[in-house]
Amino acid sequence: MHTAFDDLDRQISQSLDPRHIQALKSYRNSLTPVARLPHILLTDIFILVHHSESTNVKFSRHSPTCLQISHVCRAWRDSALQCPLLWTNILFCPPEWTAIMLERSRTAPLTVDIPVQHLNLAEDGFVFSVRLALSHMRHIRCLCITLFDRFRDLGDLLSPFLTGSPDILEELILSSFSVFPNYVYPSMENAPCLRSLELHSCHINWQRFSSVGKLTSLVLKDIPISSRPSVENILSLLQTMNKLEKLTLIHAISELPPSIRTLPPNDVAPIKLERLFDLSLTGFVLDCANVMRHFVMPRCRHVTVKAVTRWHIPEVALAVPPLTDIISSSFSQVERQELPYLASINRSRGNVIEDNVEISPGFENLLTKIPLGRVVHFSASLFCPEDNAEVVEWLEVLPRLSRVESVVLSGGYTYGFMNALHEAHALYVPSPRVADVIVLPNLTSLTIKHAHFSFPLGDAELFSTLKRSLSRRLELEWTVPDITLLNCHITPRQLAVLNTIALGPIDCTGEPQTWGVGESVLPPSDDDDD
Repeated sequence: MHTAFDDLDRQISQSLDPRHIQALKSYRNSLTPVARLPHILLTDIFILVHHSESTNVKFSRHSPTCLQISHVCRAWRDSALQCPLLWTNILFCPPEWTAIMLERSRTAPLTVDIPVQHLNLAEDGFVFSVRLALSHMRHIRCLCITLFDRFRDLGDLLSPFLTGSPDILEELILSSFSVFPNYVYPSMENAPCLRSLELHSCHINWQRFSSVGKLTSLVLKDIPISSRPSVENILSLLQTMNKLEKLTLIHAISELPPSIRTLPPNDVAPIKLERLFDLSLTGFVLDCANVMRHFVMPRCRHVTVKAVTRWHIPEVALAVPPLTDIISSSFSQVERQELPYLASINRSRGNVIEDNVEISPGFENLLTKIPLGRVVHFSASLFCPEDNAEVVEWLEVLPRLSRVESVVLSGGYTYGFMNALHEAHALYVPSPRVADVIVLPNLTSLTIKHAHFSFPLGDAELFSTLKRSLSRRLELEWTVPDITLLNCHITPRQLAVLNTIALGPIDCTGEPQTWGVGESVLPPSDDDDD
């Protein structure tokens, strides 16, 4: 075989006739082992490559996989043209490829991503291509329409979508960088297969949602205030969704009146979301609590609540009871097997509450409802002015972190946590009777971010508490964790001391940034006391 290839290469290099050269190259390609693969095996490989690339690249202007494959050789092109599934991700740039791909895909389920922007509308044929693709609505499985600009009238462009028959539509995404017109979202009464629905910045007629009860995923994001569903709307909607596995409401919850001093009466029967696995809420803390208090989620394993507070309302005090109830209820219904958990407690500068609002007890109540004994990775971050930082009784938290392997501390929570860790080590007295109460016995990794190692002054100085904690662990022959410092204020001398105690080099990187922690105006001196 190598002799045949060498002979063909020699003929190609010696020939002067372009047609002869092309014929020789085609014949040479036909002799390669990959060209002799069975057609069905070759197309299976093409489809695997096509799916892996199409999931990672969206709205790409580079040549798609199907075009690259069809230009390799004649055998590959023949196989590609006979594989409809390879042409189902419809192209709109250049517009002329839309009709070609629709033809080659035949009746295979289509994926249609339409980026609508003035730049595209200015291109010849784009509008025609969009209308042509949407006219195949009964063959579209996944449809995504994204507005990158503000438009007054989309009716002509999207009319096939509004009037078509989405017989096999499973996933629908309508997204806008401004606000979607209120007439764009169609009734899904004729979409029996719809399972995933995402609406971003859309005006919505909630009466049309009566036909989406079979969803497994619902995402509502940045809904205009005038179109946000009331709590009654949400609960009525969720009552019909007995298959829902993921629910995301990001700036999509109707807001309670600013003057409110208590939650409305709970006159609605609990909504039992039997299959819900993932819940994400973003909005004012009281609005999130007002919605969550109606949920029963026996299988939920991922709860994310990113809530902010109004400056003039003690919302946290009102929100804590329903939040603790839902957390306690969710964990009480978890199967008894010992599942590991990730715990993250974060508070940013933007969530600062007035000094007269007492939130520490509420925060403690939330912590008590979390099964800290199952946590294997724990992180806590606090970025706000020092005077507004709530106090956490870390000495009560540490003994419950019995399985934690890695700890990540950022900003203000670093100092209280490390001071409590030092105190817990100092209080420990080795004894056979208390061998099972080692402080953080499985700790192997400690990461500290945005902290000042010369703050605060006195015995609670971060450098001093960390140094004494590490020394105590060595004395007790406990595991000393690997330490990473990111964007921290630390002197070379302090770092050298910690390197010695840690029995290995500490990874210290990044420009010092403490983000609101009360450091002195002048940078610390290298001669700071150990």
